[in-house]
Amino acid sequence: MATAAAEKPALFPIRKRTGTAAYHLSKEAVDFGFEELERMTKRQVVTFVAEMRWGSAKEMPCPHCGTFDEHYFRPLEDRWKCKGCGKTFSVTSGTVFADRKLPLVKILKVAFSWANGASGKPALQLRRDWNVSYPTVFTLLHKLREGLLRGFNTGILCGVQEMDGMDVNGRRYKEKRNRPQAGGRTGEPKIPAHLLKPEPSPPEFVGPPDPPKHAKKAKQPADRRLLIVMRQRSVSSGKGAVATRIAIALSESAATVTAVATRFASAESVVLSDEDPSYAGFSKYFAMHKTINHSKGYALPDGTNNNQAESFNWRMRRGVEGIYLSASNKYLKDYAAEQAWREDTRRLSTSKKLRHLLHAALSVGMSLWWRGYSHGAHRGEELLVEGPMAARGRGRKAGAKPKPPR
Repeated sequence: MATAAAEKPALFPIRKRTGTAAYHLSKEAVDFGFEELERMTKRQVVTFVAEMRWGSAKEMPCPHCGTFDEHYFRPLEDRWKCKGCGKTFSVTSGTVFADRKLPLVKILKVAFSWANGASGKPALQLRRDWNVSYPTVFTLLHKLREGLLRGFNTGILCGVQEMDGMDVNGRRYKEKRNRPQAGGRTGEPKIPAHLLKPEPSPPEFVGPPDPPKHAKKAKQPADRRLLIVMRQRSVSSGKGAVATRIAIALSESAATVTAVATRFASAESVVLSDEDPSYAGFSKYFAMHKTINHSKGYALPDGTNNNQAESFNWRMRRGVEGIYLSASNKYLKDYAAEQAWREDTRRLSTSKKLRHLLHAALSVGMSLWWRGYSHGAHRGEELLVEGPMAARGRGRKAGAKPKPPR
C-alpha cells in the first residue's frame, strides 16, 4: 500500500493566491451598475460626463476660444453658451465623441458594458446587447481605444520595470486558420509504403549543418508582429504591476527594445528581462539590468523574474485570439493599449473604472483616426516602433458586391 501511494502522481500545484479574487467578490468591487445608469436623468448624464471631462459641471473652458468661466447653460439643449465668444458647445464638443448621433446615455451604457469585460467584449456582442448597428459600435469602441492609446499609454516609469516581447500575429496562424483543431476530417487516404517510389538518396554531406535558428527572419511570415511590453512593479509585495506601457514592432531587435525602454523608463530604473540578446546593452542606459534564463526557471532566488510582463502577454493573447479573434495589424496597438488599461485598472471598482475610461477618452481632443470612418476616412498606416508603415486593407475591394445570405 505504501508503494502504491508513493507511485501516485502528484497534483498540479495550485496558483498562489494574490487577493484578486477576494477583491472582485467584495462589496467595494461593484458600486455601480446598469440600474444606476437607468435611473439617471438626461441632465444627470450630462453632469456626470462633464465632471469626467472638466472636473466640474459649472466651470469649464470653452472648446472654441478657451475662456474658462461659468458659462450660460441652456437646459433645453443641454449645451452651454460661451461668455467670451458667444458660441455654444456640448459636453462632447472637441472630443472623440464630437458630432455623435447616439444619445449620450447609450454611449455610457455601451462603454460601461465594454469596460467590465475581463479581456474585452467584441463589437458583435455589444451590437446584440444594445440594438445598434455594427459599424456604430465598432467605431465607438475604437474611439475609446484611441483615447486610451493617446491619453493613457503615455508617461515615464521609474522603479523596477519588467520587459518582454511576444508574437501577436502571423505565428502559425496559417496552419490553424479555417481548419479543425481536433477531430474532423482525417485527410486524403494514405498510399501504402510498398507502392511508393523509393526516396532519392540524400546528397553527400558537405560542411557543418545549419544551426536551428539559421535564417530565422527569412522564414517568418510577412505579417508577424511583436508586442513589446514594459510593466512597473508595485512597491507593495503581492500587488503585482501598477503601470503598463506597450508598443508594436516588426522584430524584437536591440534597436526596437532600446527605443521602447528609453522612451518609457527613466535612467534610474531597474529593468528585468529574459536572456534574449537584444536586451544585452541595457546596462548602459539604466541603473541596473538583470536577466532570467527561462530554460532554467521562472525566477531566481533573489526575485529576478519578468512574470508580470509574461502575465500581460497572456492577457493580450487571450484578447486577440479568444475575444476579438481577428485583430488586424493596423489596429494592433489600439487593442494592446486596451489590454494595458484593463490590466492596470483590474482593482478599481465599476464606477471608478468607468470614470477612468471616460476621463482618458475625453482628454485627447478630437479623434484623429475615426472621424468619418463610415464614409471611408480610414487610417492608412500601422503605428510601429520603427515608424508608421502603410497597412494593408482588409475590407471589400472597390466595386465588390456583398454575398447573398445562405
